[in-house]
Amino acid sequence: MLEVGSLKDWTCAGVRRRSVLQLGAAGALGLSMARPGVAASGEMSVLCIFLRGGVSHLDTWDMKPDAPIPDARGEFKPIPTNVPGLQFCDLLPLLAKQADKLTVLRGATHREGEHDRAMQWMLTGQPAQAGRVFPNFGSVIGRYKPGHTPIPAALHVQAVGIGNPMAPPAPADYPGVGAGFMGASHQPFLVPDPEKLSEVDWLKPAEIIPARLDRRRDLLHQLDGFQARSETAGLENHSVAYRRAMAVITSPEAKQAFSLDSEKAALRDRYGRHEFGQSCLLGRRLIETGVRYVQVNWSARGWEAITKKDDLFTRSTFDSHFGHFPWLRRQLPRLDQGLSTLLADLADRGTLKRTLVVVLTDFGRSAKVNGDGGRDHWTNAFTVLMAGGGLEGGRILGNTDANGQEVTDGRFTPDQLVNSVYGLCGLDVPVTLRIAGIVPQGAEGIPGLI
Repeated sequence: MLEVGSLKDWTCAGVRRRSVLQLGAAGALGLSMARPGVAASGEMSVLCIFLRGGVSHLDTWDMKPDAPIPDARGEFKPIPTNVPGLQFCDLLPLLAKQADKLTVLRGATHREGEHDRAMQWMLTGQPAQAGRVFPNFGSVIGRYKPGHTPIPAALHVQAVGIGNPMAPPAPADYPGVGAGFMGASHQPFLVPDPEKLSEVDWLKPAEIIPARLDRRRDLLHQLDGFQARSETAGLENHSVAYRRAMAVITSPEAKQAFSLDSEKAALRDRYGRHEFGQSCLLGRRLIETGVRYVQVNWSARGWEAITKKDDLFTRSTFDSHFGHFPWLRRQLPRLDQGLSTLLADLADRGTLKRTLVVVLTDFGRSAKVNGDGGRDHWTNAFTVLMAGGGLEGGRILGNTDANGQEVTDGRFTPDQLVNSVYGLCGLDVPVTLRIAGIVPQGAEGIPGLI
């Protein structure tokens, strides 16, 4: 799994220095050094888009223009997509033209209204539990369905995360983001900012000074010796992270996978010259080099905040408790540009069929607009998008009531979502993952998805 950035917004911690060290794990994450544009052995990969903060389904892909509650209708207008009977928000015109590639799942539901805990549930399939941290499903996919890479198998961590909607400092093993009880050897590789890769020491194009590299190797040997004597979990984690860094700094192929400059300027412009758009482009490149799981995290670092008062945080997520409609007018065009181009680009390159794109968020938003002009957290009903991965596009599964607040058909929970992803990737859900404690007994997928 490759994860670019972290998942915390202003409510959470951000990226620590060791997260940058983990960037060196790219070569150990399951980066197959195949030619760009060629997927590894045709096996399934997953590109997850996590939209931190709770996207309002009512103002994006489950609009209710005739809702009994006026607030549920919102300020935006529905527009037709290229799928008969399916409408999106008028701020998503590009994505509307890609709707024939999408499966729109309107029956998502759970019972956790706090961001961090909801994020854990959505990205692990398990609700937060005291004393037990479950692995991000990218770590699980990377462990049980690794791609092909010349990096030694002991260093495989085939999950990468891109983008940073979290405020620093957030640990790389934050619940829902990291490998949890699976351990450091399956920890995601984090890329805080895809537009600043040149500032990362071991991804710079210049050759590393041999003496400097020798000093790093010497330090690693010293750490290994000390670890053998002390055998603490903390030192083991540090050693794993350092070995990953050594793998990538000696691999020009791994560096090339991260080189956005090798893409045509026109394509980069289509994705959008903003962090989310470039994160989507980097995600596509990493999938094509053989990374089994890439997670693009919604980020708005550096965007102008829209606030009603003098708040101490930057509105970098979809957590719109106030100023909801003005803020979405700024956010949705970037989402539209990056996501629509990603789907079209994957299809044009012939890799969408073996790449499962999953668009997730914490939860939905209330039909009632509060006194601050915002929509509050709503867990009873929200929407998930899927595309590619052999799924038939142009479908709507599930439905909500007239105000978009309760699931009336096609209800599913995070565990069913994650189990479906595992199944599409060819993992043995009922036996292997159940015995490993990753999924509960009797785990099932989303009805009607396949």
